[in-house]
Amino acid sequence: MSYQQTEVADAISLTDYTNKPMEAFYIDSKEVPTRFGEQWIHNFQRADGKKLAVWGFTALNRLLEHTPKGVMTKITYLGKSEEPNKYGNKSHICSVFYDIDKKLDGFTEVKEEESTDPLPF
Repeated sequence: MSYQQTEVADAISLTDYTNKPMEAFYIDSKEVPTRFGEQWIHNFQRADGKKLAVWGFTALNRLLEHTPKGVMTKITYLGKSEEPNKYGNKSHICSVFYDIDKKLDGFTEVKEEESTDPLPF
Protein backbone atom coordinates (compact mmCIF):
# COMPACT_ATOMS: atom_id res chain seq x y z
CA MET A 1 0.00 0.00 0.00
CA SER A 2 1.32 3.43 -0.84
CA TYR A 3 -0.13 6.70 0.33
CA GLN A 4 -0.73 9.68 -1.93
CA GLN A 5 -0.81 13.27 -0.76
CA THR A 6 -4.15 15.01 -0.93
CA GLU A 7 -4.27 18.36 -2.68
CA VAL A 8 -7.11 20.84 -2.26
CA ALA A 9 -7.99 23.70 -4.55
CA ASP A 10 -10.08 26.65 -3.44
CA ALA A 11 -13.52 26.35 -5.01
CA ILE A 12 -14.58 28.99 -7.52
CA SER A 13 -18.05 29.95 -8.65
CA LEU A 14 -18.74 29.82 -12.38
CA THR A 15 -21.38 32.49 -11.85
CA ASP A 16 -18.50 34.98 -11.74
CA TYR A 17 -17.54 34.02 -15.32
CA THR A 18 -20.64 34.42 -17.49
CA ASN A 19 -20.11 33.30 -21.11
CA LYS A 20 -16.44 32.44 -20.45
CA PRO A 21 -15.87 28.75 -21.19
CA MET A 22 -13.82 26.69 -18.77
CA GLU A 23 -11.94 23.81 -20.39
CA ALA A 24 -10.55 21.14 -18.09
CA PHE A 25 -10.58 17.42 -17.43
CA TYR A 26 -13.48 16.36 -15.20
CA ILE A 27 -12.12 14.39 -12.22
CA ASP A 28 -15.00 13.85 -9.79
CA SER A 29 -17.73 15.42 -7.68
CA LYS A 30 -18.43 15.24 -3.99
CA GLU A 31 -21.00 16.55 -1.57
CA VAL A 32 -19.64 18.74 1.22
CA PRO A 33 -21.29 20.24 4.29
CA THR A 34 -21.62 24.03 4.34
CA ARG A 35 -23.45 26.50 6.55
CA PHE A 36 -26.21 26.45 3.91
CA GLY A 37 -26.53 22.66 3.97
CA GLU A 38 -25.00 20.04 1.69
CA GLN A 39 -23.48 21.44 -1.53
CA TRP A 40 -21.65 19.83 -4.44
CA ILE A 41 -18.06 20.59 -5.41
CA HIS A 42 -16.80 19.42 -8.80
CA ASN A 43 -13.07 18.81 -9.29
CA PHE A 44 -11.23 19.42 -12.55
CA GLN A 45 -7.67 19.51 -13.84
CA ARG A 46 -6.59 21.89 -16.57
CA ALA A 47 -4.35 20.72 -19.40
CA ASP A 48 -1.44 22.52 -17.70
CA GLY A 49 -1.95 20.37 -14.58
CA LYS A 50 -3.55 23.03 -12.37
CA LYS A 51 -6.40 21.67 -10.26
CA LEU A 52 -9.73 23.49 -10.04
CA ALA A 53 -12.72 23.02 -7.78
CA VAL A 54 -16.06 24.50 -8.81
CA TRP A 55 -19.15 25.01 -6.66
CA GLY A 56 -22.13 23.20 -8.11
CA PHE A 57 -25.63 24.41 -8.92
CA THR A 58 -28.59 22.32 -10.01
CA ALA A 59 -28.05 22.48 -13.79
CA LEU A 60 -24.30 21.82 -13.52
CA ASN A 61 -24.78 19.00 -11.00
CA ARG A 62 -27.30 17.25 -13.23
CA LEU A 63 -25.22 17.59 -16.40
CA LEU A 64 -22.05 16.32 -14.73
CA GLU A 65 -23.91 13.26 -13.43
CA HIS A 66 -23.99 12.13 -17.06
CA THR A 67 -20.43 13.13 -17.95
CA PRO A 68 -17.67 10.50 -17.94
CA LYS A 69 -14.86 11.14 -15.50
CA GLY A 70 -11.37 11.79 -16.84
CA VAL A 71 -12.49 13.42 -20.12
CA MET A 72 -11.94 16.98 -21.34
CA THR A 73 -14.98 19.15 -20.66
CA LYS A 74 -16.01 22.59 -21.81
CA ILE A 75 -18.39 24.28 -19.38
CA THR A 76 -19.94 27.69 -19.94
CA TYR A 77 -22.08 29.49 -17.38
CA LEU A 78 -24.85 31.19 -19.36
CA GLY A 79 -26.54 33.26 -16.65
CA LYS A 80 -29.97 32.87 -15.09
CA SER A 81 -33.17 31.60 -16.64
CA GLU A 82 -35.91 34.01 -17.71
CA GLU A 83 -38.63 32.13 -15.85
CA PRO A 84 -38.60 31.52 -12.11
CA ASN A 85 -38.38 27.95 -10.81
CA LYS A 86 -40.90 26.34 -8.44
CA TYR A 87 -39.36 28.27 -5.53
CA GLY A 88 -39.80 31.62 -7.30
CA ASN A 89 -36.07 32.03 -8.06
CA LYS A 90 -34.39 32.25 -11.44
CA SER A 91 -32.21 29.18 -12.01
CA HIS A 92 -28.56 29.19 -13.03
CA ILE A 93 -28.04 27.68 -16.48
CA CYS A 94 -24.94 26.35 -18.21
CA SER A 95 -23.77 24.20 -21.08
CA VAL A 96 -21.52 21.17 -20.68
CA PHE A 97 -19.73 19.51 -23.59
CA TYR A 98 -17.15 16.74 -23.36
CA ASP A 99 -14.67 15.09 -25.69
CA ILE A 100 -14.70 11.34 -25.11
CA ASP A 101 -11.51 10.99 -27.17
CA LYS A 102 -9.51 13.43 -25.05
CA LYS A 103 -8.76 11.76 -21.73
CA LEU A 104 -6.47 12.74 -18.88
CA ASP A 105 -3.25 10.72 -19.14
CA GLY A 106 -3.01 8.08 -16.45
CA PHE A 107 -6.50 8.76 -15.09
CA THR A 108 -8.17 5.85 -13.37
CA GLU A 109 -11.44 6.27 -11.59
CA VAL A 110 -11.31 5.12 -7.98
CA LYS A 111 -14.52 3.34 -7.14
CA GLU A 112 -15.66 2.99 -3.57
CA GLU A 113 -16.05 -0.61 -2.57
CA GLU A 114 -18.98 -1.80 -0.53
CA SER A 115 -17.75 -2.76 2.90
CA THR A 116 -19.34 -5.05 5.44
CA ASP A 117 -16.94 -3.77 8.10
CA PRO A 118 -18.91 -1.88 10.79
CA LEU A 119 -16.05 0.58 11.37
CA PRO A 120 -16.43 3.90 9.54
CA PHE A 121 -12.72 4.09 8.64
